[in-house]
Amino acid sequence: MRQIKVPFLRSSEIDHAVADLLRRYGTWRNEPAKPPIDVDEIVEGYLGLVLEIADLKSLLGMPDVLGATWFETRRVCVDQSLEGKEGRFAFTVAHEIGHWQLHRPLLEMEKMTLSLFPAAADAAPTMVCRARENKAPAEWQADQFAARLLMPAMAVRSTALDICGGRPAAWDGLDISRKAGILDQRLRHLADEVVVKGNFVNVSNEAMCYRLLDLHLVEDAAAAQMRAL
Repeated sequence: MRQIKVPFLRSSEIDHAVADLLRRYGTWRNEPAKPPIDVDEIVEGYLGLVLEIADLKSLLGMPDVLGATWFETRRVCVDQSLEGKEGRFAFTVAHEIGHWQLHRPLLEMEKMTLSLFPAAADAAPTMVCRARENKAPAEWQADQFAARLLMPAMAVRSTALDICGGRPAAWDGLDISRKAGILDQRLRHLADEVVVKGNFVNVSNEAMCYRLLDLHLVEDAAAAQMRAL
């Protein structure tokens, strides 16, 4: 396993990469991609990779490992601890797709001049996803890719606005909760509604909460009032 240095990516560049993948995937399956986004099919069908569930914690000797990707052998693994946890499982698969789409080309370019990949099938993975709060840039980018892949902006926005009467929800105390690292119960309730109505059945409540915040579909009432002045 190696740490790779990745270039800075703007949010718009990650948006473009996800949109391009969804467009190509939709063409491959002869219908537009829509929630729930079948990340297993993207990995095994469209990308032609091997997807496995394994005891990565024992295999790699890392107690916090969630997923790993071997670029050379075209293999994606998810730790067996995520079986039955559909939201976390799908997000981890989507995260590994992010590495494949965003970071594999970087290493392929280096491979033209350097021997980066050992040929052995049981070699260390190229990328490893771990449960850490302070993440390296490559991991942050893969997380952002995963959120956009599972929760396309247009689908989330149209569903949330339909629920909220055509405008973002505005609640007192939302900024206070965010600064305290707490997901407001009103936000969690809205996220549940969006998941059900928008058919985001492979997305966790927490992931949808953060996506709603990122898309500014919920905001603090005081901030909304100031903006309206």
